Amino acid sequence: MVDVSRNQPVYNISIAAELVGVHPRTLRIYEETGLIIPARTEGNTRLFSNADIEILQHIRFLIQEKGLNLAGVKLILMVEEKLSIRIEEWFE
Repeated sequence: MVDVSRNQPVYNISIAAELVGVHPRTLRIYEETGLIIPARTEGNTRLFSNADIEILQHIRFLIQEKGLNLAGVKLILMVEEKLSIRIEEWFE
């Protein structure tokens, strides 16, 4: 097994979507909304890192478990970044 850096982009959109449990179109919507910015190959293929997968799973949690819309998720992500805390920690 190859040791992959947490930030090294390695997953194409279909694999990333499968890992997160969403449709690839959902990941494109997240990108269009500015929630995630995947790396791009020279051929313009999206590539996602393990860190991106963690963020995508967090976004999925906020939408599916907490009922937020994309604007709400964007706001929460900005607040979490400023406070250096994840919303899941608020509910522990």
